Amino acid sequence: MGTLGKLKKTGVTYKGLIEGITFGPVPVVISPIAKANPEAPDYRVYRGQSEVGAAWKKRTQEGNRYLIVTLDDPAFPASIKCRLVPDGEEHTLYWTRP
Repeated sequence: MGTLGKLKKTGVTYKGLIEGITFGPVPVVISPIAKANPEAPDYRVYRGQSEVGAAWKKRTQEGNRYLIVTLDDPAFPASIKCRLVPDGEEHTLYWTRP
């Protein structure tokens, strides 16, 4: 599991920078959206005006909240699965290989 970056929550929106070996630092915004159905994402992930992912609200067995985030780009061989978890004043974005 690797770390892609740190984001700060302002109201209902998360903002920060993500960075990898082949890209970054890239500013991203995770903004809430109206759900069309129960399976639809709770958030969209944007880089500028481009949508680069989606996120769903989740809870641990202990009741702690976090987001499951999927990031994608035409340059990626496959989408990246991530977790955005609270980490003090910020939230850390962790990724794993599927």
